[in-house]
Amino acid sequence: MYQTVCNTNDRFSWDSNTEAAYWLSREEAAMTKPAEITLERYMDMIGTMYPLDWRGNMVNESFKLAEMYCGNVACIYAKVGDRYFEFRDVVTLSHEEIIERIEKEVLSQNQK
Repeated sequence: MYQTVCNTNDRFSWDSNTEAAYWLSREEAAMTKPAEITLERYMDMIGTMYPLDWRGNMVNESFKLAEMYCGNVACIYAKVGDRYFEFRDVVTLSHEEIIERIEKEVLSQNQK
């Protein structure tokens, strides 16, 4: 997509499939693993912009920033018990999937 040399011979070899593959690779590169954060960071992020898909109950909650990080990847914040987490993943993750991922990737590792 972005050429480093001034050569127009292969400029038209890009098609919609190549473009889609490029942006999908950018989305994959933008995704991160859940990391624990402080309550202060969590509260700062909830006040940064309007939270998208803010869900929760007495034990946990999650929200996403309304502005996408890259393509369909959003910054996701979650509270599980008295611990707070952030990561980037697709905006379509449900609250249940977010909590499940944190429990699987972070909390279960801490118990070992």
